[in-house]
Amino acid sequence: MIENVNNYRVEMEPNQSVPAFKKLWDWKDITLMSVVFLILYLVGQTAVFLVLGEDADPFHLVIGSLVMTAIPAVISVFGINLLRQRHSVAQLGFTPISSYWLWLSIGLGAAAAVVRTGIIWGLIELFPALNAGADALAEMLVFEEAWKMLIVGSLATLVVPVYEEIFFRGFIHNAFRNRLGMWGAIIASSLLFGLFHLIPAQIITAFLLGLVLGWMYEKSGSLWTVIIAHVVNNGLAMGMAAIAAMM
Repeated sequence: MIENVNNYRVEMEPNQSVPAFKKLWDWKDITLMSVVFLILYLVGQTAVFLVLGEDADPFHLVIGSLVMTAIPAVISVFGINLLRQRHSVAQLGFTPISSYWLWLSIGLGAAAAVVRTGIIWGLIELFPALNAGADALAEMLVFEEAWKMLIVGSLATLVVPVYEEIFFRGFIHNAFRNRLGMWGAIIASSLLFGLFHLIPAQIITAFLLGLVLGWMYEKSGSLWTVIIAHVVNNGLAMGMAAIAAMM
């Protein structure tokens, strides 16, 4: 008999009370997904800069970069799954959530945004070098035109969390889950999630956010919980950044 437990496909032998987890991804899947993502990501980002040119409008660069990050993340997970394992959408983590997890996701996402802002402020005060690159990023993400801010803010709030959670929790976390255990998978996926943000201060805070999201993913068994928390977190962060830029 086959059952789904917290997104993992398990097989239960007759009279077996505790199911033994099977790996959601084998090493061929993991290797293919990683290679496909890296190739598509590098080609996509290079194409953005080549097509738009060195003197491109930062707004167009941001849009192009976000799109060319989302596409590799989604294709690498869903494409390889379709070709190789054909897990269902539920097995990939898109399972319904209760009202309890809905409100908890919203609350934790909001709390994480406030705490992250405080941690970043404290780190920068103590170690200014950790903010290297933040000014350049702010110039790329904050625009005087309201419509540009609306588009970039919407993408950062509604699109980025979806593909990041599909990739970092749906793929990376699951890739490590049966090899490193629960906390090993949470820490490994959070570390890679942090490094993905590049700016030193954000690497630290993204790592901490990843720990919260990884725990939520484990306990809820659904990607929707971490996507909702991530959406709330990014939305508040973008809002605070926009307010700060206007002051």
